[in-house]
Amino acid sequence: MKIVILSDNKPGHYKQSFGIVEKMPECEVNWLAVEFRHKWRDNLLRVFMCIFGGASLSTSLIHTLLRWSLTSDSYNALALLQTADIILSTGSSVAAVNLLLGRILGAKTVTCRRPSPVGIRHFDLAILPMLYWHNATSKDNVCQTIGVPNPISPDALDTERKRLNHEMNLPENLRIGFLIGGADRHETITVADAERLHKICETVATEMNTQILVTTSRRTPSDVAAHLVSTLKHSDWCSLFIVPDTPSELEDPYQAILALSDLLIVTADSFSMVCEAASSGRKVIVLMLSPKNVKLPKRHKVYKYMEQHAMVSRCRLEELAQHIESALTSRVPNTPLQDTETAVQAIRQLVAN
Repeated sequence: MKIVILSDNKPGHYKQSFGIVEKMPECEVNWLAVEFRHKWRDNLLRVFMCIFGGASLSTSLIHTLLRWSLTSDSYNALALLQTADIILSTGSSVAAVNLLLGRILGAKTVTCRRPSPVGIRHFDLAILPMLYWHNATSKDNVCQTIGVPNPISPDALDTERKRLNHEMNLPENLRIGFLIGGADRHETITVADAERLHKICETVATEMNTQILVTTSRRTPSDVAAHLVSTLKHSDWCSLFIVPDTPSELEDPYQAILALSDLLIVTADSFSMVCEAASSGRKVIVLMLSPKNVKLPKRHKVYKYMEQHAMVSRCRLEELAQHIESALTSRVPNTPLQDTETAVQAIRQLVAN
């Protein structure tokens, strides 16, 4: 089976596609970066496919559309393709290209999430997390997942943990990994939150003899990241502090934190990071930073479902120390997400049919 993956070069989207094909070792995979000449051409192509996606389009017209929309390098790479069984993409900007390329090659088209404004009706398969189930008017071409596919698995992390323990010569303490996201219109971590987080980490590390591992994200506000670096990074109980896009001796610093941690604490703003943590087999706390009087965004309905099925727990900063103690002393294992396996099964079934 040959799978062509269209990438918009966004890590969150790249990881979803990568997670799927990593679990399909029998496949030949071809990665193509899709770049547009201008953003407005991207938008117009999306609108065109939203309106005419179900119409019969000639091969010459499709090539004209792609040549007009894409950079020369991107178009030439696509034009060189001769065969494919599956065209896989994640994200709205590559959805229209997915459908057009599928027409040229006679391949099945698969999208992760619901691309806007193209929608899912013209795809052979749409892998939809719970966030988008209500948008699926027809279930015939839908694979329902709870979260999003990703390359994280408990077995791989356990193997990586053994290797890292040996190489890094870390103390045998319990470890808590903090995955700090950033800001959106619903939830934002502030410097005041960072100050409280530092005090909680210091107390928990001292009283429970734990080590703290931390990573910020590209979306973390710069003042928050700077405060966390100044207060946490050089503490004796902070074994690892990772800032994105900075040099590291670790091949994959983010995955190292997932592997080494016994408990993961993830800020609720990042749906993809929560899904990755919930796929790890570790205990997971989703840290809610939105004001109490504000309506929670839709992703919290998914978090609530995960909580009800023993995949994560949720709490606010003032409850965090208590939740950490409860998680580290509980012997009840978490139930890991298996969305990637669900997506892989659906794609194999699509090809078989």
